[in-house]
Amino acid sequence: MNKVRYRIAVLAGSSVIIAILIVMVIFNITIRHKIERDAYNSLSSEMASANEGASIYMPESIIISKDDNGKEVAPFFMTPKEKSIMEWYGPEERKGILKAVIDGNTYYLKKEEKDELGDTVYMGGYYVTDDDGEDDMYSVETSIATSGDIESMISYIDVTGEIKMIGRMDIFFILTALLIGTISAASGYCIGRRLEQNQLAQKQFFENTSHELKTPLTAIQGYAEGIEKGIITDMAKTGQVISAQTSKMSRMIEEILCIARIESGAVRLEKETVALDELIQDCLMPFEGTVQNKGLEVKLGLSDIKVEADAERLEHAISNLLINAIKYAQTRIEISCSSKSICISNDCPPISDDVLKHIFDRFYTGRDGNTGIGLSLAKEIIELHGWHIRAKRLDNGIMFSVELE
Repeated sequence: MNKVRYRIAVLAGSSVIIAILIVMVIFNITIRHKIERDAYNSLSSEMASANEGASIYMPESIIISKDDNGKEVAPFFMTPKEKSIMEWYGPEERKGILKAVIDGNTYYLKKEEKDELGDTVYMGGYYVTDDDGEDDMYSVETSIATSGDIESMISYIDVTGEIKMIGRMDIFFILTALLIGTISAASGYCIGRRLEQNQLAQKQFFENTSHELKTPLTAIQGYAEGIEKGIITDMAKTGQVISAQTSKMSRMIEEILCIARIESGAVRLEKETVALDELIQDCLMPFEGTVQNKGLEVKLGLSDIKVEADAERLEHAISNLLINAIKYAQTRIEISCSSKSICISNDCPPISDDVLKHIFDRFYTGRDGNTGIGLSLAKEIIELHGWHIRAKRLDNGIMFSVELE
């Protein structure tokens, strides 16, 4: 059980990291393919015409001539980049559109011989404005006599900036994956820890519930055996004990099933206009004997308030709150209602912060071994009405407040 948090943390963190890395790979493949496609289109003979639309890349050119001895001669002025490209080509026969990394820079290159150049070489283009105020594309062409001094031409596109941009984006993706993955793993760890705590609480709940159910069953079995063997003769008293134990067991089973139905969404409220003061008095009536036996003082402050509620289920919830208040009260309980809230308080022994924090948890077992089924069911019913309930520690007890707004 204690490994659940680690499994969820690893699963959450790795899933996020893998997902972001997959996005990074797809991004890389897509962008690199687009760069290559645009570069190929710009260098291809189909796009090297002024009659075609302009590409996002404008190739640069190195025109190679020949001297009187027929040897290739580079232009008089060349940049270091162009010199590196010339050296990369060298005497080797490199045909077609090629991709090359030269001195850390990435290029797409194409070398054309003079018989492939045609009568003109398209050098570039620019936009000018007509008399009608619209921009038209005009090409700038340089006439080259193929039978003259031109030997060949190298066209190239430098995509180093785009490749470096992709590299920076990869770093961003990796850092993002690590950051979000770490956050997801931490969140998964917290969720796993809560699941472990919930599983442990459920285990304790069912163990304690089994014990509480076993107690009345043992009592009923003992009385039944006594009657069978003729040991017990006071049938009236025995019947009262068996009836009380059966009622206790039936109520516990009913509340467990009711919680399960509410959680599954099977419960539908049948709302009607309910007078709160009358409903609270009806809930208090069955406990009059218990209140008198314990010598408790009951203080009522009930207003004539009507609400839209499911009378039967609301009565169940308030009865559970009253049972708790009467059970732990030392000398008195106070009950009041207004248009905003229902308050039930008692002067119980001091309550710890831990108990107050978990007082409505359905699977929480207190120090006295009680499972708190009644309070958790009351909370479920009240929230099903769209209201809220909270427990507040007082100087000399505790108060349950049902907020109706």
